[in-house]
This record gives sequence, C-alpha cells and structure tokens, in this order.
Amino acid sequence: MTALRTFEAVARLKSFKLASSELNVTPSAVSHQIRQLEEELGCRLSRRGRSGFELTSQGRKLAETLKRSFRRIGETVEQLRDENSSRIVLQVYSTFAVRWLLPRMESFEAAHPDLEIRLITSQADVNLSESTSDACVMIGAPIRREVDYTLLFSSRVYPVCSPEYLEKNGPILKPNDLRDHTLLQVYPSQNDWTVWLNTVGAPSVDPSGNARFDSYDHALNMAVRGMGVALAIDPFADEDLAAGRLVELFPGQRVFLPGKWFFASLATRRNEPKVTALRQWLLDEMAASRALSG
Repeated sequence: MTALRTFEAVARLKSFKLASSELNVTPSAVSHQIRQLEEELGCRLSRRGRSGFELTSQGRKLAETLKRSFRRIGETVEQLRDENSSRIVLQVYSTFAVRWLLPRMESFEAAHPDLEIRLITSQADVNLSESTSDACVMIGAPIRREVDYTLLFSSRVYPVCSPEYLEKNGPILKPNDLRDHTLLQVYPSQNDWTVWLNTVGAPSVDPSGNARFDSYDHALNMAVRGMGVALAIDPFADEDLAAGRLVELFPGQRVFLPGKWFFASLATRRNEPKVTALRQWLLDEMAASRALSG
C-alpha cells in the first residue's frame, strides 16, 4: 500500500522531488519504492522523456485506477467520520434560515444538546450526492431516487405591507387596487405574484416592472420599511405580523403555490440518529408554527 501511495503521488505531481516533499520522505526512498513496485508488477511504470518525467502506458493505467480508488477511500472515510460526528451540516435558503430556523435554534439546542447544526445558506439547490451537506431544506419535487424526502409544508402566499405604507397610500380594499401600488417581487420567483393575482380574480393587475429582490427576506424587509407591497410565504412573516410591522391586506385570501418544501437527505442516511433527530425536530416545530399562523 505504501508503494502504491507513493506512485500515486509521483504520477499526480509528475516529480519524484515533489512527491518526496509531500510524503515527507527522501527522494531516494521514493525511487526505491517505485522500483520495488515495478519489480512486483513486472513492468515499467515511468521513464525519463524529453520533457522530463513521463508515465508509460501501464503507468497511466495504474495512476488513473489509483486516483479513483484513493478518492473513493477518502470519501468513505469522510462519510464515516461525519456519521459518527455530533455535527450535522444543513443547507437551507437564506429566507428559511433568517425568518424561521435561526429564531428557533435555542429550541433545537435544548432538545439535542449533544448535536451541533452547521448552517450553509444558498439560493441554489444542492446535489446531496456531491455535497458535504448531511441534509437540506429545498423547494421542488422529489425526483432523485437516491434522496429521501420528507414534506415540511406547502407554499402559501399573501400580500403584506407596513401600516405606514397603508396609511400613506391606502386604502387597499380589493386585489384589483394593487394595480396602483409598487409590488415587490422576488427573482426568480416573479411568477408568484401572477399566480396569486390570477387565483383571487385580479388577472388584469400587472406585477412586472416593479422592484425585484433575490430573496423573500429582502422583499419583506423592504415592505417593513414602507417601500411597497410584498408577497409573504406562510410562515415567514409571522413575527412581523405579530409585532405590527406588517399587516395582511386580504385575510382569508392566502393562495397555495405549486412548490412544496422538503427536508431531504440521502436515502442511505435516513436512519442515522442525527438525521432522524433533526428531521423530527423540524416536523414538530413546523407543525407548531403552522398551527399558530392558521
């Protein structure tokens, strides 16, 4: 195994000297291990070419096999280390993190003092098969066979604005009144406004050309500051509504969107204790949150 590791380093670095430095051995020790390996295999693996060190065809074949094998070994070791670690890496959208998860982290820590959540926020979806994340919260459809999905909630949206905006620019009595107001959109979810307007019978209101933001959190923050009317996703505006920073314009007209929110992990890791603990905590907290928001 030592000789194979040495050869992999020489082939990758294309230098006996660099390989010896990486492996913390002398160049002569590297040369000795390569010669010993060649004797065992009965073929030359490298030679001195015009441009210096070169691999033979047999050397290239062995180098490629070792590259794949050592990568898989490293991935397996890392996975085993992660499985037995008390840390769980969770990737979520920034709006989910800021407006729902972070305010509840003390609850998780109290319920699971032996576990540590490391959060990664991103607007992009994650491929768990190629990621260092243990799990993620994502919007979409459960399409990957290697991934286990647990439904957290369905997207339900409704318009909100600040009391100050409503006092200055109101009244806003019916959905069609929104044609005279600034509608804060979220890119790439700009169709959400169209879905809501069509569902409540106001298709003539055109939301295009209004201010756009890269997350629902940013749009809601601008609504709090009186910059216009935003769509809120239930339950991400609950705290602002309870504190009076936002008001719901049309109670009883919350509209479901096609997208559903899932907790996802690789199917092979579904029953890991830390994944199970996080999934169940999210389900319990989300159920309590939805009960409060109606």
